[in-house]
Amino acid sequence: MWTLISIRRISLGGGFRYLMESVAVGDGRPDPTLPLAAYYAASGTPPGRFLGGGLPDLGDGTGVAVGSPVSEEHLRRMLGDLADPLTGEPVGRRPNASARQRPVAGFDLTFSPPKSVSVLWALADPDTQAVIYDCHRRAVAAVLAYAERTVFKSRSGTDGCVEEDLRGVIATAFTHWESRAGDPQLHDHVVVWNRARSASDGRWRTLDSRALFKATVALSKLHNGVLADLLTEALGVGWEPRSRRHSDRPRFEIVGVDERVMAEFSRRAEQVGQAKDQLVERFVTEHGRAPTDTEVLKLRQVATLATRPDKVHRSLREMTSDWRERAEVHLGPEARQTGWAAGINGRNDLPRLRCADLGDGVVSDAAAQVLNAVSARRATFSRHNLAAEAAEVLEGVRFADPAERTAAVDRVTALALERSVSLAAPVLCHTPAAYLRLDGSSRLDPESRKLYTTHATLAAEARLLDAADDLSAPLGPSGAAAPLRPGAPAAEQRTLAPDQAHAVDQIAGSGLVLDVLVGPAGSGKSTAMAALRSVWEDAQGPGSVVGLAPSAAAAQVLADELGIPCENTTKWLTEHRRLPELAALRERAAVALLRHPWPDSPGALRLRRQLKDTGDAVDARRLHPGQLVIVDEASLAPTRDLDELVTAARAAGAKVLLVGDWAQLGAVGAGGAFGLLARQRGDLTPQLGVVRRFAEDWEAHASLQLRSGDAAAVATYDDHGRVAGGDSEEMLDAVYRAWKADTAAGLDSLMIAADRASVDALNARARAELVVAGTVSAADDGRLFGVGDRVVTRRNDRRLVATDGAWVRNGDTWTVETVEPTGSLTLQRAN
Repeated sequence: MWTLISIRRISLGGGFRYLMESVAVGDGRPDPTLPLAAYYAASGTPPGRFLGGGLPDLGDGTGVAVGSPVSEEHLRRMLGDLADPLTGEPVGRRPNASARQRPVAGFDLTFSPPKSVSVLWALADPDTQAVIYDCHRRAVAAVLAYAERTVFKSRSGTDGCVEEDLRGVIATAFTHWESRAGDPQLHDHVVVWNRARSASDGRWRTLDSRALFKATVALSKLHNGVLADLLTEALGVGWEPRSRRHSDRPRFEIVGVDERVMAEFSRRAEQVGQAKDQLVERFVTEHGRAPTDTEVLKLRQVATLATRPDKVHRSLREMTSDWRERAEVHLGPEARQTGWAAGINGRNDLPRLRCADLGDGVVSDAAAQVLNAVSARRATFSRHNLAAEAAEVLEGVRFADPAERTAAVDRVTALALERSVSLAAPVLCHTPAAYLRLDGSSRLDPESRKLYTTHATLAAEARLLDAADDLSAPLGPSGAAAPLRPGAPAAEQRTLAPDQAHAVDQIAGSGLVLDVLVGPAGSGKSTAMAALRSVWEDAQGPGSVVGLAPSAAAAQVLADELGIPCENTTKWLTEHRRLPELAALRERAAVALLRHPWPDSPGALRLRRQLKDTGDAVDARRLHPGQLVIVDEASLAPTRDLDELVTAARAAGAKVLLVGDWAQLGAVGAGGAFGLLARQRGDLTPQLGVVRRFAEDWEAHASLQLRSGDAAAVATYDDHGRVAGGDSEEMLDAVYRAWKADTAAGLDSLMIAADRASVDALNARARAELVVAGTVSAADDGRLFGVGDRVVTRRNDRRLVATDGAWVRNGDTWTVETVEPTGSLTLQRAN
C-alpha cells in the first residue's frame, strides 16, 4: 500500500508507554530538534515532539512551542489522567467512572510512507537520509494542519447537535525507524489528545471521532501527494504508477526503487512462517511424531519471538549497516556504498505547479472524473469521499508546496460538490447568529454529516421504480403450484411449500416489468426459481428464461439450480453493449452482398457467412419479447447495472426478476436499489419467510432474529452453546481444532476469521501439519505451492479450460497435482 494513515483509539490510562520505550537516552535532556546525525550512535529514536494549533491553550494559557520535547510525564498526564501535560490539572468534564467502556483519551494516527521511501531512506548516505527524514516530518505537520482546518471538530448540545469549531488540536508525534521485523519503515505515531478548546466559547471538549474516521482515506491520499512533492523538491526524485495485486488502482512509487528490494524489506509474515515450519520439522525429527495442536501453536509463538528484533534498541548506524547488507544481494556492492541511492535522485521530469496553473477546463475534467469514480462505488457519499478521490486524481501531479496541493484538492472537491445533489433537508427556519460561522454556514448543519448523490443515480433509481410499477410485461400461467411439466429436471420436481407457490404465482402473474423476490438464506429461493422457470417456459416457450448473477461462480450455481446456461451480469452487459457495433457490421455485410456482382463467388460466400455470424451474434446478445430475466444475488448488483439491464428488457418487451435479500451483503459498487425496490411495494413484495436450511427449529428462528438485528438472538445462540469466549490465541486454537476434527471425520469444513493476519495464521498452521502428515509436499526453491495444496483462482479467464470443459472462474477451488521446475502447476478442480 502506498501510504496509510491508520487510526486507533487510545483508552484512558494506557497505550502510551510503548511510545517512550524506544526513545534514545543520552546525556542531558532529549531534544527532538536535533539533526538526524545525532541519533546514528544512539540506541533508539528521537523523543516525541508537540504538534498542533491548540498548544497555546496549555498551561493556563502559557502554552508550549511546536516541536518541544514530550516527556513520559507529559504523556501520563494527557493519556492517563486527561490532565494538562504542563500543570497536571484535569481538563474538561471528567469521564463517567461507571461507563461500560473505558473513555477514549486520544487517537493514534500512524503516518507510514510507502515502502520505496523507506527503502531509499535506509540505503542513502547520511545527508540524503536527513533530507528524507525532514520531508517526512514536514508532510506529517502539513497534513495535521489541514485536518485541523477541515476535519477536527467537537460537538455540543443535545445529542451533539451543534458542531463546534476548535482553536486547534494538541498532539504528540514520535518518529520510529523500523518495523517489528527489523525492516526499514520510517513512520510517525501522531497521538491527538481527545481534548481541545472550542472556538465559540473556549470550553474544553472531546473530539468528534466520527468525522475523523470518515476522513481517514482523504488524509491518507493527501499525505501521499504532499510527501511526494516535498521529496521531489528536495531530491528531484520521480514517481511512477505501479500495479497492485488486488486493485486496478495504481500505487505511486519512487522511480528506480526495485520491487525486489521492497519485497526484501517486507518479509515479516514470510519469516514467521518459514521459522515455524523449520521448528515443526525439527520437532518431528526429535520426537518421532507430529506436534499436537497446542504444540504447533506454541512453536509458532516461538517462531514469532525468534524472528522479532531484540528488545534492546539498535542505533541507526547499526540498522543502516544491516539494511545495506540485505540489499546487497539484490543491488550489488553499490547498496553498501550508497551509490545506488544516489542514482535515484534527479529523475523527476514533471513541472512543479501551483493551484492557479490548473485551468478551468482541467479542474472541470478532474471534478467530472472524481464524481464519476465516487458515484460508481457509492449511491450516496460525503465531502470526504470526494476529497479522497480528488487527492488521488491529483496524485501524479507535482505541486510547488503543500499549500498549493491542498488548494488544488479543495478546488476540485468544491466543483464536484457543486455538481452533486445534496440529500440534506432544506433549512425552513431562521438560524440564530450564535449558531452561524463567520462564512454564514450553520453549525447546526455540519458539512461532515451531509450526504450527496448524483443526478445520474437518482435518474437510474427513478427508472427502476417506474419499471416496478409498469404492468406491460409478459405473463406466465396462473396456478404455478400445479404439477410441473413432464420431463422437468429433478430440481424442478421438488414440492413447493405454500409460501414458495404463492411467490411463484405472484411473480408469474403480476405483469410487472420489474419484480422482486425477497428471501433470507435457506428459505428456498432456488426451489422457487426452478419452479418459476418451468411454468414460464410452459407459457413462453423453451429458451424464454435468462439467468444472470453478479459473479461467474454465482452464475454457475444458478445454472445448476435452473438447469439452463447462466451468465455473469457484467459479462452479459458487456456483450449487450456490442449490439450497435454488431448491427452495423451486419448492415454493412448485407449491403456489400447486395452489391456483389457475382453471387456464387468465394467473396459472396464469405459475406453470407459474415452476415449469418453477425446475425447470430446479435440474436444471442439481445433480449426477446416474452423473456424472463432472473438476476440472482441481486443485492450485490450495482444500481447502474440493474438500470441498464431493466432498460434493455423493457425496450425488448421482457420481464426482469431480482432475487436476493436486502439484509445480506450489498454491492461492491454503488448499490441499494434492491432494498429500495423491496421497500417500495411493502407487504405486496413476494417474499419467502420460512427458513428450511436448519434441522433445529430454534436455529431457524434465531437466524431470522439475527437477520433483523434483534439482539435477543445472541442470547439464543449462547443458550445453545454456540458462543465461545477467550482471547485471540484461544479462539484461533478452538477454530483450528474444530476444523481438524471435521476434516478428520471426512466433512467439508471452513475456517473463517475477521482479519487477514488471523487467516494467514490459520492457513499456515493447517499447511504445516498437512506437510508433516505427508498430505501436502513442502514448497521449496521459494515456491508458494506444493503438491496436495488447495488453491483458489482469483480471476475469471475463459481462455483457460479444464478437462471437465469448464473455464476457470474467480472463486474456483483446486488441488495442486504437480509442480514443474518452471513454476507451472497442474491443478485438479476440487469443487
